[in-house]
Amino acid sequence: MAGYLFQCRLALLRGLQLLKKKPNGRISIEKFDDIAFESDDIVDCLMQAKHHSAPKSLSDSSVDLWKTLRIWIDQLERGFLSASDLRFNLITTAMAQPGSAMELLRPGATEADVREAVSLLKKAATDSTNKSSEVGRSSFLTLSDAEAETLLQRVDVLDRHPNLIDVMDEIEGELVLLSPTHVSTIASYLEGWWLGVVGKCLVTEGSAAVPVQNIIVKASEIGNMFKGDGLPIDDPASLSAKKYSADDEAALFVKQMRAIQLNERAIHRGVQDFFRAAAQRSKWARENLLLDGEASKYDADLRDRFERKYDSEIETVASGDEGSEAKFGRQMCSWASQQEVQFRNVVETWITAGSFHGLADRLELGWHPKYLLLLSTEKEVEDA
Repeated sequence: MAGYLFQCRLALLRGLQLLKKKPNGRISIEKFDDIAFESDDIVDCLMQAKHHSAPKSLSDSSVDLWKTLRIWIDQLERGFLSASDLRFNLITTAMAQPGSAMELLRPGATEADVREAVSLLKKAATDSTNKSSEVGRSSFLTLSDAEAETLLQRVDVLDRHPNLIDVMDEIEGELVLLSPTHVSTIASYLEGWWLGVVGKCLVTEGSAAVPVQNIIVKASEIGNMFKGDGLPIDDPASLSAKKYSADDEAALFVKQMRAIQLNERAIHRGVQDFFRAAAQRSKWARENLLLDGEASKYDADLRDRFERKYDSEIETVASGDEGSEAKFGRQMCSWASQQEVQFRNVVETWITAGSFHGLADRLELGWHPKYLLLLSTEKEVEDA
């Protein structure tokens, strides 16, 4: 699992880096290779990503190496990859063993390094008896020295690469100019979007390659949410907030809606707003984006607005008339569900409405003029 996540994060990092060189390029996952970059319908670079949780040495007999060479040799022999400047990257958290072909094939290898690497790999392919690498070794041994040199001239071994955790530091380094004080959160939001993109690439036909410009567009969009210390707002659907269920009937804010005889559609909408707002506010709190007392001040503002509205309308209600009191409660709840009170830079109806329901759940306000009496009576009945 760590290997798959490493591959996804590595693709995001390389996409950000590629923007500086080929802004019109495209990136694919598991299409030609673990990761591939294309431009003008030509594959420019293939990447094999190898992740190890513990320190490891990469030698000329390593299974990682021979599995990688087998894939690249197969691609070349099938004629899929014909670009003269095509590069092959083996990116691994392991360290190339001193004196190995892998050490010689680091970026900047000379022609003499490549010839020596061919010799070392042919010897390793002949001497090894490892069944796991047998197919790759056999494929390499079918190549002539000239063919092997042509292949290895295109290979860059990028060893000692940052691991699954550390590669996020590299991603943050690419994003730091968007907002130095919130770069970790921006990277986290960008990765969340990227995983969705990768998922679509893997399961949806016709969407295997993603323009790298999409990455910076999305990164800029996320970065803009943090300008002036703004709060980011998630797509409500991405918050995974639960929908209405019968279990919610035990919640005080639902009982409050039942007390004013609100229709089912409005109750379900209220439950949705409550859980979405709670999820968004909790996420802000977990990510340390809220200022001290900011959430409490917002709720206090909502209570003040509610009380002013309540005081201006309550005189129209006939005291003791259950129908009139319930109607008044429905009007107050409807009013609250349509408000858009700004939470710092965020202006969303579902945030405001859900926060009103949060106050109702804590009994800090009530839609029915006698909500405390009704709920206490209900509790007495339940206890009996």
